[in-house]
Amino acid sequence: MVTTAPYGAWTSPVDARTVAAHDGRPAFVGVIGDEVWWTAPRPAEGGRRALIRRRADGTEESVLPAPWNVRSRVHEYGGQPWAGTVTDRGPLVVFSDFADQRLYAYAPDHDAAPRPLT
Repeated sequence: MVTTAPYGAWTSPVDARTVAAHDGRPAFVGVIGDEVWWTAPRPAEGGRRALIRRRADGTEESVLPAPWNVRSRVHEYGGQPWAGTVTDRGPLVVFSDFADQRLYAYAPDHDAAPRPLT
């Protein structure tokens, strides 16, 4: 049986906690060589956005551990927080870290840590 209630007074199984726990969706999808890369929300990690790669064999991995937050405050020109290319050493990404908005370069298959460019 359907219950009728005044506007705004109906009950819902979706509350603020549920919405916050499912913060957003994958964004800024791109391709580097034969891999697909994107940013994904991590609401349980303070709203951090992780950079994810899907290899040609179908395996997925987070490219950068916390606290790296691949996010930009630039919105006027698309605001894509990362770009990548293939080099003779494998993928190379340049990304903006949300904490300081600096650009970093990182070769995930070879570099120990991202190196600042700005």
